[in-house]
Order: sequence, then C-alpha cells, then structure tokens
Amino acid sequence: MMKKMAPVRRSTTSKLEKSPAKRSSISRSARNLGKKSLRSILLSHTFHTGVRLALISIFIFVPFYGVYAYLGKTVANEIVVSKSQIIERVRELTTLPAENPEAVVRVQDAESLKRQNPFYNKVKSGDYIVMYKTLAIIYDLRNDEILAIKNINEVVR
Repeated sequence: MMKKMAPVRRSTTSKLEKSPAKRSSISRSARNLGKKSLRSILLSHTFHTGVRLALISIFIFVPFYGVYAYLGKTVANEIVVSKSQIIERVRELTTLPAENPEAVVRVQDAESLKRQNPFYNKVKSGDYIVMYKTLAIIYDLRNDEILAIKNINEVVR
C-alpha cells in the first residue's frame, strides 16, 4: 500500500522581507514627506492660479504674436519705394556716379539670380539692384544696407 505524504508547507514570508535591501524607515518617511509636499503644492490655490494665468497668457499672446509676425513679414515684402528714394538711400551709404542709373530693379526671384552669377549670392527677394554703366549695387531696403558692390569695367556699346 501507498503511504500518504504530508503536504508541503510554503513559507508565509514575503519576498520583500527575504531581500537583502530592506527599505529603511528614513527613506519611507522621506518618500511620504515628498508625496505630501507635492500633493500640497498641486492642490494649493497659488499653483492653480499660476497655471490658469500661464494658460490664459498662452491662449492670448500666441495668436497675437502670430498675427504680428505675419503682418510684419507681409508688410516688409510689400514696401513700395520710389526709384529716387532708393537712389537717395544708397547715396547716403556710398558714393555714386553723377549720372542717373540705367536701372533700379526689385528682385523677385533671388534663387535664379544666385545661379547666374556669384555676385548675387547675398541677394534676397525684395532687395533692389541699382545699375549704372560702370557700377552695380545690391541694396537691402529692410535693413538699409548695401549687400554688394561690383565695378563693371566693360563698357558695352
């Protein structure tokens, strides 16, 4: 006949108690203090007021800044200045020949100009090119500066 075996008893101690790294009461109290501090901050009236003010300012100022940036860019590209005003502004920055310029042209497609000649490397759409018989000048109206000057030695007849 077969002999009955006694059931195997399992230990009732938890794995945490068996582990060599036990949490000390100091770390537990520090963790509890941190939780309580965070909870009191998150539930405080000052925190909620600050979050509300931040959200309101974001929802108000971001659209205004977007409109400001859009209008600034649009207005800067749509500035229309007469030929004589461009010549006077360039004359304040450098000496010009006494004769009238052959052409004062506003740049529409800067990329195609850059591919044509290295003289146009700094040109941007909206800049002006002032052409004399012996001189070419690239003028940036937005920043009121001369980007490039080129002496033309060849006189085409």
